[in-house]
Amino acid sequence: MDRQPVLSRISSRARCSLVERSDGKRAQLKPQIPWLRVFVEGVMIVGSILLAFGIDAWWEGRKEISREQSVLVALLAEFEENGDVLQQAQEIYERYYMEAVQLIEQMDREPSEIEEADFDQLVQTLLASQTFHLESGAYDGMLASGDMDVIRDEDLRNRLAAWPSYVVEWSEEMDAVFSLVEDEIVPYLSERWRFRNVGAEFAPFPHGEAPRRLPGGSSDAASRALLSTAVEFENLVYRRTQGAWYAIRDGETLRVELTTILSLIRQNLDE
Repeated sequence: MDRQPVLSRISSRARCSLVERSDGKRAQLKPQIPWLRVFVEGVMIVGSILLAFGIDAWWEGRKEISREQSVLVALLAEFEENGDVLQQAQEIYERYYMEAVQLIEQMDREPSEIEEADFDQLVQTLLASQTFHLESGAYDGMLASGDMDVIRDEDLRNRLAAWPSYVVEWSEEMDAVFSLVEDEIVPYLSERWRFRNVGAEFAPFPHGEAPRRLPGGSSDAASRALLSTAVEFENLVYRRTQGAWYAIRDGETLRVELTTILSLIRQNLDE
């Protein structure tokens, strides 16, 4: 048989070739693989997959950035409000401290040199005690939802994580002053100090508990002379001074940390 007609019937797509076997019979080889086309198609498939992953990662990143911005905006408003509360607390506790120091100075004088009106007023100020509470709704919500992790700034994230410990220390010092007044100063004075016109109204404090009412009028000379020389009373006044100073100290530490956190929040919002 002539080979030419046989070869003409072989499909060009199959790209086959014929070889002559040793026994005189013809054998057909497997089709040749188009490697170039396979390679190009493979690259296109892999590229499409990588592009899809890239778009998905970009979209997820944009959503996390949006969540971060929402968290930071809420924290900014809350920390700014807490800054105002903290400033008010510092002013009040500085007054507590100065009034107690002035009372000690009065007690260091000879009884005849004590300024009666000032002494009476300073004794009355010992009954004032107030605690303050910082807002934490946005902060607590951030922790509950796990959104702390979306904050990319590591320094800000670490400072936010440590924030409650500063607040607790400050609150404990205020609570100590409050307990001193309630549990020791008030009972002590109620037995040794004669007040007149008791009944001053409470002053409203939106962010803290109202202070104890300050009795009006004045004491008699006997009560004044007794208090001015009583070592036990002097120790109570000194502890009041010390407690107010500790609250001021921790309040200042808290204020510095709050200022730093606010600065970092603003920087991250401007990016």
